[in-house]
Amino acid sequence: MRGFADCATVGALSVLSVVGVVACSQPVDGEPAGEPAIEIAYQPCDDFSPEALATAGIDAAPPDRMPNRNNPPNHACGFLSRDPYYVAVVSAIGAPFSGVASDDRFTVLSETTIGGRPALVSDFRGGSACTVSVAIEPGILEFMIGYSELEDFTTVDAACDQATKVATTLAPYFPDHL
Repeated sequence: MRGFADCATVGALSVLSVVGVVACSQPVDGEPAGEPAIEIAYQPCDDFSPEALATAGIDAAPPDRMPNRNNPPNHACGFLSRDPYYVAVVSAIGAPFSGVASDDRFTVLSETTIGGRPALVSDFRGGSACTVSVAIEPGILEFMIGYSELEDFTTVDAACDQATKVATTLAPYFPDHL
């Protein structure tokens, strides 16, 4: 199996240093990718309506648009919530859902269904954020909320509860296809 190097984009959205993390992977062994890149047209920054965001308790202010990534394709943005105060990073990722469970950056905590789709709730990098990865063809719609002693969510369980609530609330607004 080909090795992957981790990379992260970290963005502070306020003077209170609320941090969102978006993960991506890139081949490091120089081998060309065996499969063509999955095309992702869905842009969470643009495609969730203000009404949908309000339903999830997320600020309708323009989100923090993160740079698009390749290897795999990734469109991500950070949405701010003020009560409780956190950033939900939502990413449309062009990678197979089956890869989440085998990716050593994630510790899968539970399997569930959100909006009628399979989903995995995971601890990211052993203690920085919770991710809820929802299978939407041809990839993953991921919801990530950080936790630490400096944030409103201090444990993985608290961050995962909130990430699952956000994903479940936004499920009626999920696209049919990424």
